[in-house]
Order: sequence, then structure tokens, then C-alpha cells
Amino acid sequence: MSNGLILLFLIQHQIHHRGQMTVLMRQAGLIVPGLYGPSKEEWAQIGMEAPKM
Repeated sequence: MSNGLILLFLIQHQIHHRGQMTVLMRQAGLIVPGLYGPSKEEWAQIGMEAPKM
């Protein structure tokens, strides 16, 4: 396996777990912190609608 392929798998794995944690935090009623910009909850706190994806 090349170093690039290992890095790709590592990044995809981290993305997967970040998504899992987001879902679990929302199910638990917690506020999800914005890691790459505001989260849905943070948009609501400032009184704006989150952008559509």
C-alpha cells in the first residue's frame, strides 16, 4: 500500500467517526460544536437558518 492510500483511508476514517459523533451528540440533546464553520445548532443560536447542502 502506498503512503497516499494509507493517508486517504485515515482521513476517511476520521470523517466517518466525526459524523457518528455528530449524530450521537444530537440524539443526546447536546450542542454540536462547529469544527469547519458553524453547526446547525450554532446557526440557530444566532437566529439564522443553516445553508442548504
